[in-house]
Amino acid sequence: WSINIIIIPGKLLVKYEIPVATFLIFVLIGFIIWIIRDVRYFYLFAGIGVCELFSRSIILHVPKFRQIFRLSIQFLIGGFLFGWLSLFIGVNFQFPQIFFDASAGIVSAALIQMLIARVVLPFFFGNAFCSRVCWTGFFFELTNSKKNLPKQKKAKERSETLAWTYLIILIILPLTVSIFHNPAEDEHARKLWIIGENLFIISIGFILTFITGSRSYCRLLCPFITISGLFSKFSFFKITPVKYDSCTSCNLCNKNCPMLIDIKEAVMKRKKIAHNLCIVCERCVSACPNDVLMLTSKKCSP
Repeated sequence: WSINIIIIPGKLLVKYEIPVATFLIFVLIGFIIWIIRDVRYFYLFAGIGVCELFSRSIILHVPKFRQIFRLSIQFLIGGFLFGWLSLFIGVNFQFPQIFFDASAGIVSAALIQMLIARVVLPFFFGNAFCSRVCWTGFFFELTNSKKNLPKQKKAKERSETLAWTYLIILIILPLTVSIFHNPAEDEHARKLWIIGENLFIISIGFILTFITGSRSYCRLLCPFITISGLFSKFSFFKITPVKYDSCTSCNLCNKNCPMLIDIKEAVMKRKKIAHNLCIVCERCVSACPNDVLMLTSKKCSP
């Protein structure tokens, strides 16, 4: 009886490993930034942690609703960040704002967001920020359904040269603009940049989709993925083929990946999905009829 008491919590801990780990990581991050900066950061990150704990726990029992819950959480969190903090409060989370702030000698939410979402969290959950928080990612995922896209012979593959060139441009541009008029020091100008940058990303991303395939802006240009992709391969939790022998090569995993990653090849080689573009949306997990794939810290099936 005493042995069972130890075993049952152990099983529960394994089962709820990801929900609990996600919750604790976000609460810890919130607490640290609270000590350094402001208690409001604790409320923000603890709130995200609670949302993830709640949704991921339910998904364990009703996995068929995985995508509905994920997109709902992305809509709620992304909508709060963009609708309230960006449009209403005036906090710009886009990449150029980091350098507007740097020119003004300010350390703001844009830098904090990048360091946490693109440097710290990728060591735990890869590029999951893109599929659970990013509001532009939410828009692209809803509008980039392959049913709505024209058939293509082959989608445009990512060019690291193009991605890093775009990132460098987004550093040079704000530093140059700051010489003449820095939006970090002008609330009205900052809000215009918030609206303008987001409209540009959505517009160029939507247009590129019909030329180069699903989530083109994210795959080819996004500066945040360029940065977090450097660390995501070291992620503790990865999508993993845990039931390799059940794979029937139906290719549904590849057909449902919005980032056009060759999931099946990784399954055939019995390797975790360590691709620098994987946004951990788990569409491949949901699409697999035989539960071959799972987001986990476990090893691949032998």
